Amino acid sequence: MLLNLNMKNVLQISCIVFSLLIIAQISIVEPANALTRYFNCVTRAANHNGTFSMENAEVCYDKVFKGAADNDEFGRIIK
Repeated sequence: MLLNLNMKNVLQISCIVFSLLIIAQISIVEPANALTRYFNCVTRAANHNGTFSMENAEVCYDKVFKGAADNDEFGRIIK
């Protein structure tokens, strides 16, 4: 009986740990998706007129990463 109780506790703890790991993994995937959207925007801008400038990169960055236009290059909020 004691062995079954310990095995049950080990299984419960394992399930909790694996659930937390899955949640952590999901939260890591979203920023990678944002980078993909940024690179797609940059590619579209470059292919649209055959040239690419820093202004194009900044527009794409501000579009994909919301709130970036309100910050300076160090991430501080512009007042």
